[in-house]
Amino acid sequence: MPGKTITARAHATIRKAGGELFIFDNVASGRSLKDIASDLGISRPVLSAWCNASIRRERYRQARQAAADALVEEGLAIADGVRDPSEVPGAKLRSDFRKWMAARMNADSWGEQRGASIEINLGALHLEALRNRSPVIDGNADREDE
Repeated sequence: MPGKTITARAHATIRKAGGELFIFDNVASGRSLKDIASDLGISRPVLSAWCNASIRRERYRQARQAAADALVEEGLAIADGVRDPSEVPGAKLRSDFRKWMAARMNADSWGEQRGASIEINLGALHLEALRNRSPVIDGNADREDE
């Protein structure tokens, strides 16, 4: 089977490069699977499947969380590196994209924190209170009967 041979060769290439340590250190530094796979001469889907295998999935998740931190640091360096006002739009785009990617890789640290969504309709509450009110007893009504 040709597919199994290609996968076996790719796994051997990964092991020769340093295995999990090499791959996950590269991921944690912010490198994409596409770039790592290209450097190793293997396909991105094979590398992705290798990273997402159940025995490595947690380590890959941790590497992606570290990559989110690296992307935020890159975004800060891009923003701090702007020296000319004409560079601002391009730098903002590059920095914002890194921030967006970091939020996808580690939502707990870099995603938008959204609290509970509460909606209060004061008009409906007022109407409900009027419907449920007790009749008011006029203190003057008793005096007139006397």
